[in-house]
Amino acid sequence: MLFDTTHVWNDIPGQSSVLAVHVERDLAAGVFEVDFTFQPLVAMAQRWLVERGADPAWFSDLVPITAADQETERVEDLLRAAGPDRFTVHDQYTYDAEPYDIWVIATDALASESDRPVRVFHEQRQVDADTYTLREGHFATIDDARVWTADPSSPLPRVSPSPSARAAAARSATAVTGSVVSAAPPLPPPGPSRRRAR
Repeated sequence: MLFDTTHVWNDIPGQSSVLAVHVERDLAAGVFEVDFTFQPLVAMAQRWLVERGADPAWFSDLVPITAADQETERVEDLLRAAGPDRFTVHDQYTYDAEPYDIWVIATDALASESDRPVRVFHEQRQVDADTYTLREGHFATIDDARVWTADPSSPLPRVSPSPSARAAAARSATAVTGSVVSAAPPLPPPGPSRRRAR
């Protein structure tokens, strides 16, 4: 993978700066073939290389900029293992100056929430610490996601837990004593929506 320093002079602002290059050599014939792609996020470039035979273990130690926390690593693992058909990218933008962040809008073909299939992946770089964070938010529509990208400093909609995580939480909230099962009381119905008007 390479960082394209010339992307700042592209005719269209915000274009991707991460370049993934795949070189396939035929030693017997003495020839080689080169393929490449620009991707907005490092994990997306890694996924493209994994699809072409790269070992994911090669990407475990990247320097000098490193993931700031476990949540960043989780989202990167998700993107890296997604395969070619899970996420369809609709929009993306790379800031080559302050705030040095990246956002990507994609539809998730395997979304567990049928009413919120759109994802925004947002990477923010902590320049002084040489680290970055990567977060995901869930949206109902691409237009909703585009509204959020107009102000990327606002909080991303929280990710709902997966069905297995919800089941595990329900099990842990249920106490079993002999044949008697006592569960936590049901939550009250949700109040009025607090969604901010845009």
